[in-house]
Parts: sequence; structure tokens; C-alpha cells
Amino acid sequence: MLVVQILLKTGKFILECVLGGCNYEPIPEFQTVTKNTKAIVEQINIDNEESIAVALAQAEKLADLSGEDKAVLAAALSTLFYHDNHGRPGMIKLAGKAEAIIGKLGMDVVPFLISELVNADSESAAHFGRAVARNGKPAVKAVLQAIDANRKEDYAVINLLTALSYFTDSEAISAMPEILVAAKSANHRVRAEALEASAGLAKRLDATLFDEKLRLKMYDIASSALGDQQPIVRHFAVHSIGEMVKKGLLDGELKGKAAKAFSGILGIDGNNNWDNGFIVRHEAEKYVGLFKQAGSAKNKYHQSFRILEKRELCPDTYYFTIEAPLTAAKIQAGQFIIIRPSEFAERIPLSICGWNRDKGTINIIVMAAGRTSREMTNLSVGSCFADVVGPLGTRSHVKKHEGTCVVIGGGYGTGAVIPTARDLAALGNRVIGIVGARNEKLLLMVPELKEVCAEVMLTTNDGSAGIKGFVIHALEEILKRGEKISHVLAVGPVPMMMAVAAMTKPLGIETYVSLNAVMVDGTGMCGSCRVIVGGETKFACFHGPDFDGHKVDFEQLMKRQKMFVAKEKEALAFSEN
Repeated sequence: MLVVQILLKTGKFILECVLGGCNYEPIPEFQTVTKNTKAIVEQINIDNEESIAVALAQAEKLADLSGEDKAVLAAALSTLFYHDNHGRPGMIKLAGKAEAIIGKLGMDVVPFLISELVNADSESAAHFGRAVARNGKPAVKAVLQAIDANRKEDYAVINLLTALSYFTDSEAISAMPEILVAAKSANHRVRAEALEASAGLAKRLDATLFDEKLRLKMYDIASSALGDQQPIVRHFAVHSIGEMVKKGLLDGELKGKAAKAFSGILGIDGNNNWDNGFIVRHEAEKYVGLFKQAGSAKNKYHQSFRILEKRELCPDTYYFTIEAPLTAAKIQAGQFIIIRPSEFAERIPLSICGWNRDKGTINIIVMAAGRTSREMTNLSVGSCFADVVGPLGTRSHVKKHEGTCVVIGGGYGTGAVIPTARDLAALGNRVIGIVGARNEKLLLMVPELKEVCAEVMLTTNDGSAGIKGFVIHALEEILKRGEKISHVLAVGPVPMMMAVAAMTKPLGIETYVSLNAVMVDGTGMCGSCRVIVGGETKFACFHGPDFDGHKVDFEQLMKRQKMFVAKEKEALAFSEN
């Protein structure tokens, strides 16, 4: 029997959890807990993953919880953190989901989480740490206070440093002095975890938060740790320096010193005196490519893919400016790239919404819908994508038309039509833009589209902006006023493109749609992106992505898009762990 005692300012409770289910002692303080919360906790049976999944689904729907409900729910769900390494991979996903739910309960449960964190095993501590980190600024202060209170308990300090490494709130920069002090601890495990926390914050926080003095101190401490007797400490020292270089925190002389140190670790400096710790060399190999000199024969085509700008357009949708001079020099309207945010991430195709050839930059829009796109939107300015392949595909169909050209963007597809609209206008065409979304807050890139179009019309499902309805209703308005339309380009959700094509086909209006088919290699070799156009098999990556909308087999396209939905959900659930 596992008894969890929760001592919080919000109340005192005793939750008695039996492995076969959870029951409550009928003490007076506990009677304020709602029936919904009790039912969820009673549903948690450590031996039944299906039962746990049901409980978590119900917990996600709870709202307006009292402090007592939050405390009991946090205690019950956190028991999953201690059962994710017992040869049951399903529990890893469930523990990750519980972690997200607990994190949303707010600061009311952070004291409890910290009380568990300081005594947890390393795997469970990671769960508790991530749940704490979700609470941002106030949680940073709580963790630092806990470190001060447990300063003589190395095990507790190690777990608290783990929690600090997961923060993304700018306030976490205030923890760096404490982290750097811990990096000099007499306990090598504390030193190692402090260096890992330093790497974590370098990776997750905006580069502008690190002033020159802090960067120098972070590097000096990590550099000194490269000579530590313990391989685990050297490993995390390499990781810390590597993340600093990757974020762009080290330039000039410091980057040169780091390059020399990493060459020595790998034994490629000519001295043949490499580090004898495999984990140290393996870690250095991950970052050594960042030091290669531009202009060398081997690096003639190297691009950093560094994020120069990131701004939120609407919830979960971001605009990025990426340093990619070779791609920017060749990209044309309608083409796309395949991007990978990290070494072990999947490759996903994305449309280009703009570029600057002189500055060597490209622009993309990313909506956090799956595991990889969510990983991308978690990156900050200064971070680098692992790789970007492109430009791929063929240029949009651009020529001088007799009548008006209409470009239609739905959701993040709006960005993709801007380059084509600009090229059409440059040829002397009158270009009208249509932007559609569910509501006003989800309308994207409208000012940018207005810069290249003679007119821009808006549609929203709820009528909060522009015409109430869909993009085809705006297209109808243009036709009703007697304007001749010669060309239409639609980019966005498949149902939207299908509706536009269905509307223009009987009118004989040339219509192109951009197909976002399932894609792997992006060069036409794998066949994953095959689509049926005019009864023939085409590859979206090679022949497209733009195709004659009147000839596309949309039904077959939608079926293929659903092929990996289950796997995508599984990957997303796993990533939330």
C-alpha cells in the first residue's frame, strides 16, 4: 500500500492508494473534493493501462478545480511517474500525459511536486521536473528556494537542477548563478547535473537573455570541467559548450577555443591524444560540425540554418526567418523545403512564404500539429535546425493573363501564396488575395499579402472578420461584380482546395492547387507522395506541388493522408513524455 501525504497551503489530505485502485479516508478535510475528481482517482489502477488512459482523458476535461481537487489529482496522477520503467512502454506515454495534466494545475501543486522531486529516482525526477517547469516564472523561484533549503542534500540538489533544465520561461535565466555554483560542487554528480542544466537553458532560452559576462562565465566553467576526472562530468561539459555554440552564444575567440578543445577530445588535432571516455567523444561528435570553417572544400555548401527571427502569428503557429543563403539564392515561388529540427527528428516538407536573397534568408510558417512541428515551434531565436533540403519541387505557374488572378490561402497556406502573388503582379496581372480562417484571430499574413495584391478579401466561419462563410463565398463575390477571373491558385486544407476546384471547373477558370501529400525523400524516388492527376500517377515533390485542381483525385489524396494518422498520434503522445 502506497500512502501519499499532501501538505499544502490549500489544505491537508491523506490519499490512500492501493495498487488495485485508490480509496479515500472519510476525514473532514477530504470531504470538499468533488465527485468528478474522486471518480478519476478511483479509475487509476497501476495494473491496467486502459483504465489509466480513461482516467487521464477525463482529467483533461476538468475545469475550475479547487485547491483541494488539484492536490488530490496531482498526488494520484504522479504515482504514474514511478511506474514508467518497469518494462511497460505504454506507461511511458501515460506518465507523459499525466505530467502535462499536472503541469496545468498551476502553482497550487508545485510545493507537492517539489517535495516529491527531491526524493525521486532520476527517471521520475524528470517527470516531476517537467511538470514543475510548465509553471514558468513563479516556479523558478520555488525551485531556487528548494535548492537553498536542501543545499546540504546533494541528491535533492541534483533533482532540482534537473527541473531547472526544463524551464523555457525567461525568468529561468535568474537560476544561472545557482547553476554555475553547483557546477563547482565537490560531488561529481552535482557538477554533472549542473552542467546539464546549463546546457538545457542554453538550448531553451532566447539567446538575448545571456549577456557577455554570463556567456564567458558559462564557458569558463564548462571548459574547466573538460579536464574533470569523471567522464560523466566531461560528457555534460561538452554538451553545455556544444549547446552554447549551437545557440550562437560563443563567437570569435571563445568559439575558436571550443573548436580546439573538441578537436583534442576527438583526437583530430594532430596530437592523437583523444579523451578516453567514449561518452565524451560521442557527445563531441554531435557538435564538431558546428566548428568547421566556412569556405573550406569540405564545407563549401555548408549553411547554418540558424533561426534569426521567430514570432507567433496565432496560437501554436509561428513565423520563422532562417539563415540559408544557398537556398535563398535559388528558391522560386511555389517551391518548398524539407526540414529536420534535430538529429533524430523526422523530415517534414514546408512551403516557403518568402525570402531575401541579399541577406541569405528564407521564411516559413509552422503550425504545431504533430511531434516534429511541435519540436520546431519550441526552438528559439539563435537555435539551428539540423538540416534543410531545398529548394524542391517546380515553380508555380506564372504568366501574364487577360483577366484577374486570384490567390487563395487557407490557414498557414496563406504564406505560401504570397511569393506567387508577387510574381503574378510583377508581370502586370491584377491580383486579388483571399484569406480564410475559422475566426479573426486565426487569419494569417494579411498585411504581407496586401503588399503584393491589388485587393485582399477576408472570410471567417463565424463572421468575426470579412465575409461570414468560406473562401468560395469571396470568390463568388468577385464573380458577381462582373470581374473576369483567368487564374486561381488555392493553398490550404484539402477540403478547401477541393471546394475551390469544384466551383471553378464548370466556369472554365484555370485553377491550380498545392498538394501537401505524404512525403519522405522529396526527390521523387520513394513514391510516398504519389497523387493521381488526370488519371496519371504524379509525384507531388517532383512534378508539383502545384497541380491542375480540375484533374486532381482529391478522394485518393485524402485517403493517403490518413494512412499514418495513428502513428502520428502515437509519436505526439510519446514526445509529450
